Amino acid sequence: MAGHTITGKVVRAFDLAPLANQTVRFITQAGYLHSAANRSLLPGGQIDWTRSITGFAGTRWDCWEQQISGKVNISWGDFRDNALIYNPHLSEDGRVYQPEKSYLLPEVSSGQEVAWSRVLSGFTGSRWDCWELQVKGKVPITWQEFCDNALVHNPQLAADGRLFQPAKSYMVPDVISTARAYVETKTDASGNYRFEGIAPGAGGILEISAAGYTPVRQPVMVNGDINQPITVKGGGSGVRSALPNYGALHPKVRAIIDQALSMLGDERSVYDSLPANLQQMCYGAQFINDPNNQYYKDIVCADLVSICLAAAGFNVSWSSGANPHMAQHYAPGPATLTEITDDSDWQPGDVMVYGNHGAARAGHVTLYVGPFQGTDRSGKTYSLSGNNDVVEASMNFDLASGQRWGLGNIAATRKQCQDGRRGYQWFKRVRLKEVATLL
Repeated sequence: MAGHTITGKVVRAFDLAPLANQTVRFITQAGYLHSAANRSLLPGGQIDWTRSITGFAGTRWDCWEQQISGKVNISWGDFRDNALIYNPHLSEDGRVYQPEKSYLLPEVSSGQEVAWSRVLSGFTGSRWDCWELQVKGKVPITWQEFCDNALVHNPQLAADGRLFQPAKSYMVPDVISTARAYVETKTDASGNYRFEGIAPGAGGILEISAAGYTPVRQPVMVNGDINQPITVKGGGSGVRSALPNYGALHPKVRAIIDQALSMLGDERSVYDSLPANLQQMCYGAQFINDPNNQYYKDIVCADLVSICLAAAGFNVSWSSGANPHMAQHYAPGPATLTEITDDSDWQPGDVMVYGNHGAARAGHVTLYVGPFQGTDRSGKTYSLSGNNDVVEASMNFDLASGQRWGLGNIAATRKQCQDGRRGYQWFKRVRLKEVATLL
């Protein structure tokens, strides 16, 4: 078969085990897939992540407002989540666009206009043979339309008894070359996949959406035969505690740790993983019917702390003058909390509270869980050498400018939190008295 090949192996990230019987799709402009078997066209007007942008700086919300909203029919929620899938390097930069880097954005694909523009040579057979082998399923045209128009566009066919001759060239229909099309295949028992007949210069995306894993959208350029391994991340949360005494802790204390570590990752995957009762504890639950709201499926800092305590069976509905969505709910004062001032006394479940002098309320909270390692729901890997021991949700604002800088539940270190105070002026630490009785 003419053209180049794309081959590779699909494995999961945490143990490199092959993923068999998974659908892999290569999407590119239709003109590059003339010789590929089983080419299928994508509907015109479909949203594809094919627009490249460089020189942009800001958050995903900034990008949504300036580049997407009102221009492409995609919700904020879908854009926010897919921006990380199509641009894995965005996570590495704190989910903030960097002006010196390139990113893929969504755009509306070209339509499927049909033109008799493709030159066919070396073919032998009838119009029906040509329809079956060259046109059917590849071009949105009926048999009758092809049968009649083949004679109009190729008068020499009539002179040759309506039979294609191998020594002659003919015009056959095709979609306009910029229309989007794809070919797809299944991985074998060893996780291998293969595409053939890809025309030189094809730029496109390898796509795989394995159930239970983070989707992969891998840009590729075909200037020759290429081998492109695909590593699939996720498959749930793979982050685990590395506390030496983890097994000896009370089950409810372990449950705080486990819930916190399971919530590391981007907010959609975390929110969707929660049972309904815990989803309702998220600030973003009130916007669940409005995917264009910037707080859609949002999990604020106090939500994460409240959810971890509630999931472990602790009551979080004490009187505080605030509510479990607010950092102030965990500020020292309520009888249910004890302020801890001994820096040698750190225990899983301790809540770190931050605020500014003169402010009436605390502004942020994080949760200490002890050391951990593994790969989170969004595919980010934390190693022991990173010394991460704190889980944090939604540091959404740059205090200097008031701008949101990125969403997601992330890891931090106790030292970072104490030394930098997460951008605030004061830092305090509290422990739920009910937790303290179990330590």
